[in-house]
Amino acid sequence: MSQANSKMPQKLGNYRIIEEVGVGGLGRVFRAIDERTGGTVAVKVLHDKYAQNRRFLGIFHRELLIMAGMHHKHVVGYLDSYFEPPNCFIVTEFVEGWSGHSFIKQAGLVPPLIALSIIIDMMKGIDHLHLHDTIHSDLSASNILIDRSGRVMVTDFGLSCQVEIEDYKNYMIGTPGYYSPEHISEAAICPQTDIYCAGLILYEMIAGRKAVPGLTDRQKILQSMRKISFDRLNITDRALNAMMVKLLKQCLQFNASKRLQTAEHMMFGCYEILKRHNIRYARHAIKKFLIDRKLVRGPFTGQEQDIYLGSILAPKP
Repeated sequence: MSQANSKMPQKLGNYRIIEEVGVGGLGRVFRAIDERTGGTVAVKVLHDKYAQNRRFLGIFHRELLIMAGMHHKHVVGYLDSYFEPPNCFIVTEFVEGWSGHSFIKQAGLVPPLIALSIIIDMMKGIDHLHLHDTIHSDLSASNILIDRSGRVMVTDFGLSCQVEIEDYKNYMIGTPGYYSPEHISEAAICPQTDIYCAGLILYEMIAGRKAVPGLTDRQKILQSMRKISFDRLNITDRALNAMMVKLLKQCLQFNASKRLQTAEHMMFGCYEILKRHNIRYARHAIKKFLIDRKLVRGPFTGQEQDIYLGSILAPKP
């Protein structure tokens, strides 16, 4: 076994490392080749500084166990793992595409119906987690993946926890700009935490800015959470704007008990808006947008839908 260190490892078990593709709080992610199959995979390696830390080893091991038990088309696929400290890594499918963060950066403002299409598929993955009594607890634009076919997947379960365990109570965890009130208070992380963070991602896509700035001071974050503005969402259709504002307000209630209570409820809220505007195939809508923005090559062969309704990006006739 080649030991992971601060330099890029050349090989980890059966996996030949090609390049680093990401760095997170818990580890580094590499694109690699499975030498048994020749397939491309992603390998997440625990940071060296945590390799002897029992707390972080426990968090990494829990992520491994959670991923190994999740099998859903909207959750990034687990393939393999190795856990013999100081050598610890998790192998998943490699997604050819974008994180939500890089997607927003490249696409700019996202049409509201495309944003809903992304969120509804993301919430299918979150619903699967919740049905297995697991809370993601670190949903951010960087922790969703969009592949070149328009499929949306949830990833990075380093801070995920069981519903019945108050793992992070009184700890300030999560990602700046994607905190929920529970992240920065004495309240326990709960399923509605994921609802709030999903609302933040939806808001960011359609408004072109974060609902709550990426601050780290608790009091300033709390003040921002109580003053979220829904006045400038860049939606040109008044009826659609009203529906989007209603959905966002249901997700971004400060009190968790007043939010949409389940991932299924949020999915239904997205579905109702999409259905009313004749968007029947979320993945087709996303793929069409990727082609239109020249992020992937066409031609588009899916179901034609009016994906630009209410968007300032709508093509001119």
